[in-house]
Amino acid sequence: MKACSSSPKWLLVIGLAIAPWVSLRAQQPQPTFLIPVDMKDQWLRGPVAVAQHENDGMIGINGKGTEAGYKVDTVAPGGPAANAGILPGDVVVALDGTSIKGSDTLEALKPIVHKQAGETINLAINRNGEAKTVAVVVDVRKHLLANDPQWQNESKLSPAVGQSIFGESAAITASLFQTEQYPSNAFLVVYISSSKDAPAFVADDLKFFVLDGTGQQLRHVSLDEIKYGIQLSVAQNWKGGNYPPPPPPSPQRQYTISGVENGNYTITNMGGGMGSISGTSSSTYTVTQQPDYNQLGYSLGLAIRKYRDANSDKKLLEQGNQAIASWEGPYFKSQSPVVPGENRNGEVMYWTGSNRRPQPPFRVVVFLTDPRTQKEEHLTFAFGPGAERIKGETANQSAAPSTQPQAQVALTDSDVVGMVKAGIGAEIIVAKIKTTSCSFETSPATLKELKDAGVPDSVILAMVQAPKN
Repeated sequence: MKACSSSPKWLLVIGLAIAPWVSLRAQQPQPTFLIPVDMKDQWLRGPVAVAQHENDGMIGINGKGTEAGYKVDTVAPGGPAANAGILPGDVVVALDGTSIKGSDTLEALKPIVHKQAGETINLAINRNGEAKTVAVVVDVRKHLLANDPQWQNESKLSPAVGQSIFGESAAITASLFQTEQYPSNAFLVVYISSSKDAPAFVADDLKFFVLDGTGQQLRHVSLDEIKYGIQLSVAQNWKGGNYPPPPPPSPQRQYTISGVENGNYTITNMGGGMGSISGTSSSTYTVTQQPDYNQLGYSLGLAIRKYRDANSDKKLLEQGNQAIASWEGPYFKSQSPVVPGENRNGEVMYWTGSNRRPQPPFRVVVFLTDPRTQKEEHLTFAFGPGAERIKGETANQSAAPSTQPQAQVALTDSDVVGMVKAGIGAEIIVAKIKTTSCSFETSPATLKELKDAGVPDSVILAMVQAPKN
């Protein structure tokens, strides 16, 4: 991306009048949300979800995919599963004879989703160590959820797409919209939910990337830049020129993303406290630093100020403060890690770098980091007309064998404790240790902590014997 010598279009607009920035929050016309598609392990929200999934097969169970199978947490009263005798705590190990052990939550129940109303599916379950086979008559989502308030409200929500992160202990949902008021901008809305079992992780909005259909990366616009633009507009329009111009915002990290959709990704050292991170993922990306666009120009605007009086100055200042407050509220806050159990949401503004309209389909790539282990997770979302093409490309590239070596993330003590707490058997954990790169701390004090955490002796022995890589 080349440096731009002139001020961004969104700044030039507010240099003419403060009102558009106020109206963006107070009386902006209805935004146009881009329709997302759901790729592997993702789900849709809003009217698009209702239209696409109202006829999905359903039996009325909720739970989570585990190594042992799909563990049932709740059973809908009066639903097909309840009528067939399925109970909370049952572990579904196979559907119609096909094992679902080790499948993630969304993949585990796909054989049910593809059934039609009235068809039967056979569930092989494990109930307290006893094997059973139960036949369940499938119904569809729109029937079973007809009286569910959340499903009834679904069609009123803005279109969005979501995906689980960090071992399904947290999730992120994303929407993308445009407005006629700012035709060269796009706005990303993210909602992050974190369970009490999730790690504290960093959601750095400077590493939320939006690429449009021309293959160009849209430029991230920070809240400091927006506030500076509003304050600058007040200074430019102040009577007599005695309102001091604001100092330009401090230089911030700006990154450029490039790469392909299969293999490893690398984030290089950018400075500003950012270290080098690498790992295995379903995509290959390299993140590099962009030129600094923050040192924006300052114009006195004498022709405008000459006709202003004290009352107009007071009104101008009030409008400026209201505009800043209206932006501060909804903008995404990334200054602190997302802690376990926290929900966080907000908007981020993107700009094409000119008055060019961003073109669909849009690819949104979001990077999230566990600061303790530096483990990086990233997600790719697709929006707008033509997004099915991105979905197809991603599916084909995921299915193709990688020609690049896959970096393996080392197994740690905390990983082992997490598997034990999840109820995974000792023999499975030992097998995982023997087939995975390991980095265990096995000092006497740590061994005592592992024992206190309930880690079996056979697992601790395997950890001690494992070579450190």
